[in-house]
Amino acid sequence: MNEQIHNWVQNHQSMIFECLRSIVSIETQNLAPLGNEQKGQMAVAGLLSSLGCEIDIYEISSVPGLLEHPRYWAERPCTGRPNVMGIRRGSGGGRSLIYSSHMDTVPVGVDPWSKPPWGGEISDGKFWGLGSYDMKAGLVASILTIKALNDLGITLQGDLMIESVVDEEFGGCNGTLGARLKYNADLAVVPEPTNLIVCPAHHGGLMVRVTFRGKPGWGFSPEKAIDPTSAIARFITMLNEWSAHRHTTVTVPEIYKNNHGIPVLINQLKAGEVNANFFADRVPSNAWMTAWIETYPGMTQDDVISDLQNFYRAAQAKDNVLAEFEPEWKPIRWLDGSEIAADHDGIGVFSEATTAVLGKPATVQGAPFACDGHIFNLFSPTPMVLLGPTGGGPHSPDEFIFVDDYLRLVEIFILGAMNWCGVQQ
Repeated sequence: MNEQIHNWVQNHQSMIFECLRSIVSIETQNLAPLGNEQKGQMAVAGLLSSLGCEIDIYEISSVPGLLEHPRYWAERPCTGRPNVMGIRRGSGGGRSLIYSSHMDTVPVGVDPWSKPPWGGEISDGKFWGLGSYDMKAGLVASILTIKALNDLGITLQGDLMIESVVDEEFGGCNGTLGARLKYNADLAVVPEPTNLIVCPAHHGGLMVRVTFRGKPGWGFSPEKAIDPTSAIARFITMLNEWSAHRHTTVTVPEIYKNNHGIPVLINQLKAGEVNANFFADRVPSNAWMTAWIETYPGMTQDDVISDLQNFYRAAQAKDNVLAEFEPEWKPIRWLDGSEIAADHDGIGVFSEATTAVLGKPATVQGAPFACDGHIFNLFSPTPMVLLGPTGGGPHSPDEFIFVDDYLRLVEIFILGAMNWCGVQQ
């Protein structure tokens, strides 16, 4: 059977990449708080319907309990951005499986691309396109699992569920939350870009805005201007020092022993009238920045904020500039890290499938990024494993996946579904 699966994938390469191209070519940028997933979702629903799946296209706001859920983010409504679920029913007696992907991509951005972002071009052993790595390739691989099973005449015992949710990027997660309040299974595989590594855990993170308020004015006027840009410059240095310090003090979970590191990323920085059409000849009244602070499973928002503020107070005692400022701390978004038990059977099944396809032992370790996985592990009865393509350039120009490894991922998904759900003899 493994040989049949391998031959099916090799004989259908053109179809596989044409299918992927058809989804990558659809613009589904997440322009938070709004999105543009609907056209892509309808395309996915059409593909799943053509493969004989039961189809449910639903507005997440229609799901009972969503708006009252503690993890619902009211700032990110998703009206007109439906989730899609396709179900290939099993014969009975097996375990159910969800392949869960998100349709939205990050914006294409202002930096130039050398390849068309929605072109799906193949060159240099790579497939190029916005969202190809994160995570339309994984979505299409899950859809192609259904086609392969159909073509090979394989009936699973358990139900195989393929879903595409909306608004995952930038910590949205409302689409995933709505899906988990409506559909669950014995296991979920989320094909985030893990580079064919089986990941039973993932990071969490905190997006926080820090604002320094000064006093605008000219340096030579009778009033004394208080420059917040000097403070924020010192704060950035301090933030980097804190990032290095926490790596020496935080307990690293066992699943991250070979992949440790929880980075701190500055992603916005502003001071003064940056949109003015003239030279703003004065000290600005305020300066602010946002930082994304990654965390391990088990860490809390209060832990992070408290540790950072304590480090800042210690820095104030040694820095005359910081001593003059008490910044405003505004948490914008918190995502939990999460993990499943190390002995969960889902890890074993997909590790064995990966080993069989790659011809070498699968790597199992924590994923070094935050995602919607915590909605599964902490707020639903469905445990979750991450497993996705190899590639590069996520959230940046010239995103791509490696062609040969993508074919291997399709094989892994087919074999993993068979081994988890069981095959009707």
